[in-house]
Amino acid sequence: MLDPITALATATAVFNGIKKAVEVGREAEDVFIQLSKWAGAVSDVQEYLAQADKPVPLFKKLAFQDDTKAAFDAYAAKVKLQQMEKDIYEMFHYGELQHLGRDGYMELIQMRREIKAKREKMIYEQARRRKEFLDQMGNWAVGSMLVGFCVVLLWGTFALIAEHAK
Repeated sequence: MLDPITALATATAVFNGIKKAVEVGREAEDVFIQLSKWAGAVSDVQEYLAQADKPVPLFKKLAFQDDTKAAFDAYAAKVKLQQMEKDIYEMFHYGELQHLGRDGYMELIQMRREIKAKREKMIYEQARRRKEFLDQMGNWAVGSMLVGFCVVLLWGTFALIAEHAK
């Protein structure tokens, strides 16, 4: 994952490329390729912003930047992304991508929601499977220890019986 400044700079550069491509009348396919690159950079920025809410690993050294700087960086990234989204909306409704129209934009938004929902479901299911796997491994470990204990106990009992039989 890129740092937020690099990811935001990448998103801005790709977005400016999108605007130029649209202005010179590039094919829709070229514009969509640029939009895809932009979406990847935006995803990096959003992932960075989401990481701020996650707990820090137990043994990781904590290092903080200035609170005000961190807040400004996060806010600037959020505002910049909102402006880019607004510009894309306007391209579809009033600008160079108007031939795709409102329906094209709504379809894009709907597809994005569906993909996000599928990914969230996959993450949830992976976490559930991981928990089940760890639970099963725990059960196998406890079962193996019980079997081992029983074997040692039986071996000791047979050894004691054999010793008294002599």
